[in-house]
Amino acid sequence: MAQDRFFAYADKALIDDVVQAAATGAFAAEKDPGIFHPGATLSYKQTQFDVTNVQLTFHQGNRKTIQLPNGSAVDCVVVEPDIDYYKDPLAHFLLEVIPNKATSGLTDPREVLLLRWMAGKQAGLPEFDPLFTVQA
Repeated sequence: MAQDRFFAYADKALIDDVVQAAATGAFAAEKDPGIFHPGATLSYKQTQFDVTNVQLTFHQGNRKTIQLPNGSAVDCVVVEPDIDYYKDPLAHFLLEVIPNKATSGLTDPREVLLLRWMAGKQAGLPEFDPLFTVQA
């Protein structure tokens, strides 16, 4: 768990779901995901908004079979979800990655929340109502 991302085992079927979503234009494949996400093999970024799109990065070399309480098993792979400020790769690199490297900073989840709320309002989506609040 980090300020700007977390890692979790998820059903490997999620990869097929994201690939299918990419075929409809809902996600776009990120080239060479291991450059910014060491160990990553696949990465897809949501394309719905100009800002704060969810990125799902998969680490297929890190797998685990998880036994469920009902006795069945699920083959899992590590997924690293994060939200970047910008959809455009160049803007993401110049305006987010470089400043974060220079300051040893991380993407601020409060700013992501605000930008995503505004993008949803502009897109005419239902009111964003997360299960938590952010207080200063």
